[in-house]
Amino acid sequence: MQDKPIVSIIGLGLFSLTLVVHICFRSIKTMDVGMGILLSLVNAVFLVFTLLWGVLGAVEFSRLMSWREKIKKREVNEEVDLHKYKKKIKIYLCINVIYLLLVICQLGYVIYRWDEVNV
Repeated sequence: MQDKPIVSIIGLGLFSLTLVVHICFRSIKTMDVGMGILLSLVNAVFLVFTLLWGVLGAVEFSRLMSWREKIKKREVNEEVDLHKYKKKIKIYLCINVIYLLLVICQLGYVIYRWDEVNV
């Protein structure tokens, strides 16, 4: 497997963008009513979209774990050297797990503040 955890990297970017929009929505108190409604809508859409993107992150985690198991089986059969892939597997899993933890925290935030996230 040569692909990188692209879904998680895109998800981290979406999370960052969601955070920026949320901070803008929270920090601008003296704004026009139309701008407030627009930022509220964009904030809610980004929160929901990022959470839905988390499903793809979970699928990617499953794929990375199966790749890790296949590499371990091939290493037992002495077909491949595990040390060659060990660092790459750790980095990919670390990126993916960080993204999934952020999605879980964001899900908790959305559930806790559901009245704000009225799309």
